[in-house]
Parts: sequence; structure tokens; C-alpha cells
Amino acid sequence: MKKILLLGILLTLLPFIQGCMTATYGKSFEQAQDQYTLTIYTSAFTSQKEATERVNEESKKFMTEKNYKSYNIVSTKSQSFPVSKVTFVVQFTR
Repeated sequence: MKKILLLGILLTLLPFIQGCMTATYGKSFEQAQDQYTLTIYTSAFTSQKEATERVNEESKKFMTEKNYKSYNIVSTKSQSFPVSKVTFVVQFTR
């Protein structure tokens, strides 16, 4: 019984122990007429909000490099298996 209780506690605490993580793994935006696609790789417990925060950070850096004035996230697509990731399509304007 103690082992089952311990296992239950560990499984309950696992999301809090692992933490949150996002990464681009060196990939950058892909172009399609001022629309770019960026994939944010996430851990299993990272929320859509954290992935969106990361794409906002990357978009601001990209805007200054390419002389864009603004951006808008056009669409998002989440995938959790076999790799957790969120793919964003971002429209930039000059």
C-alpha cells in the first residue's frame, strides 16, 4: 500500500518537477511572401501560452533583423506525438 501511495504522489508531482521548456533547435522562420513558419519544440508539460511567448520573442528579434514593422500570428498547429511541438504561421508587414 505504501508503494502505491508513493507512486501516486510521484506521478502527481511529476509535471511540477520536470518544469517547462521550449526550443527551436537552430531552426528559423521559413518564408512564403512575408508569411513565415516557425516550429517551437516543447516539453510534454509546456502550455500553448509558453510556446506563444517564445514565438513572440523570436518574432521581435526577426522583425529588427529584416526591417519589418509589425507581425501577426496567422495560425497555430499543435502536435504532441511523437514530438511535442507547436507550429506557428506568422505574417510580417513592412
